[in-house]
Amino acid sequence: MAYKTIQLLLTVNENPQAEAVIDHAIEFARREGAHLSVLANAQRVDLPGIPLLPLANAIVAEINDERLAKAKSLGGHVETAARLAGVNIDCAIVQLAADEAGTAFCAAARLCDLVIVAQAKGVLLAEQRLIEKVLFSSGCAVLVVPQEWDAGPALKNVVVAWDGGARAARAVTDAMPLLEKADRVEVVCVTDDVDDVRGAELARRLSRHGAHVSVANLPFIGAEAGRTLMQHIGSMPVSLLVMGAYAHSRLMELVIGGATNVMLNEARVPVLYSF
Repeated sequence: MAYKTIQLLLTVNENPQAEAVIDHAIEFARREGAHLSVLANAQRVDLPGIPLLPLANAIVAEINDERLAKAKSLGGHVETAARLAGVNIDCAIVQLAADEAGTAFCAAARLCDLVIVAQAKGVLLAEQRLIEKVLFSSGCAVLVVPQEWDAGPALKNVVVAWDGGARAARAVTDAMPLLEKADRVEVVCVTDDVDDVRGAELARRLSRHGAHVSVANLPFIGAEAGRTLMQHIGSMPVSLLVMGAYAHSRLMELVIGGATNVMLNEARVPVLYSF
């Protein structure tokens, strides 16, 4: 399998646009010889069911007009940068409310091999909910790039978070084109069982693909797999983390803590998620 269509999803509002995710997507597509498809949503402000004074209506319309103009300018910038890099690209600009954008983003994601999005800040932001919507409903792997990431789509040291579950297995398969290219792949199992062999079993599979694999069993830190992973990837240079998303329900992860919730909000390296 090879990535031949990359979908970059952008949300345009008053927040600064993360250049890192744009640069990452363009370089990723260039390296893979893939087509880059961009969908930018100039997020529409709606106040349904609330009667507004004419002045308030005018303010909302002005905000929406400014967002649409910003999205069109951004689309032109992305198209120019991609073509200068030798990447084939198409770019669509829409103006949808957050719920409508989730549906449109999922529809676009189903027509590609990999989705790339910028990391959101905070669990209650609309951007965070959009990422989760695409994860849950698109059927496609999602690569989330931190806004401060400036190392590009390097593949020097890739970490696979492995629990032997179905979602982790899906993530490994979705990431296989990257694992085969990586200089080094480390399979990490968060477990208190010193005799846990799940990582070694996966390592044998990856080695048949030509990956250079090592295995690490990490004891839980404070009973949270997410915190354990965060500390581990923070202790060395990591180019990419590969993991399944929400092995527990999202509600349970919010209540008791979980690796996906921690990584979506706090990861400082790109993370490829599959659900």
